[in-house]
Amino acid sequence: MVFPREILADRYDGAMADRPRRGRPPLTSREAILDAVLELGLDRATTTSVAAHLGVDQSTLYRHIGGVEDMLDGAAAVAITRGDWPEPDDDWAEYLRACARAMWAMFRANPGLAQRLRLMSTVPAELVTQSYLVVEHLTARLGFELREAALIVDTIGDMTADSYLTLEALHRPTAEGGSYSERVLERMAEAGEVLGDPVVSREYLDAMRYAMGEPGAPSSWWLDKVDLVIDGVRHRLDRRTT
Repeated sequence: MVFPREILADRYDGAMADRPRRGRPPLTSREAILDAVLELGLDRATTTSVAAHLGVDQSTLYRHIGGVEDMLDGAAAVAITRGDWPEPDDDWAEYLRACARAMWAMFRANPGLAQRLRLMSTVPAELVTQSYLVVEHLTARLGFELREAALIVDTIGDMTADSYLTLEALHRPTAEGGSYSERVLERMAEAGEVLGDPVVSREYLDAMRYAMGEPGAPSSWWLDKVDLVIDGVRHRLDRRTT
């Protein structure tokens, strides 16, 4: 039987549509891989999950990355570069607060980033650059001594990262249900009943409950710590001028 050309073409196209496509696998790029890591979260991204997210084989990833560590470190660097860092401000105290808030927001926007920075064998160049810009502004425009400016930036950076990681750990659910913060508060309450003045124990417990905040809604306790550092810096500056 002879079929018209149009029918043969339709049948051929339909058969080809059902047949698995062969040839070169979909391509990706290092930028796309690092973006995928940030979309999945640095705390959850693996080569398996990233490859699935991009629709490529794991072997394709290794054309653009040197391994898992390189992939995660690269994504951390991208997150730092994309951080909403404040413009220099002649109000040095508010500028430092703004830097701390920007760092906290960066951690919240990129789950696993704070922990990754703690685990890295070296400080990312992007974070060094950002720290240098703050130190340079404090010294060149605001008159701080270099060592003093470096100490301030390092202290506020460590305090912000440590506070974020502590709250992240406290709000992690336990195997029995609830969170570690609830368990800590329960033990503090038990210790207060035995060891301390009941009024002081109750007020201290309330302060710690406020400090821990709620999962996804941290209190401003960590920023109060930053203000404590700023108050110390201001006191040192005042003492220098008297």
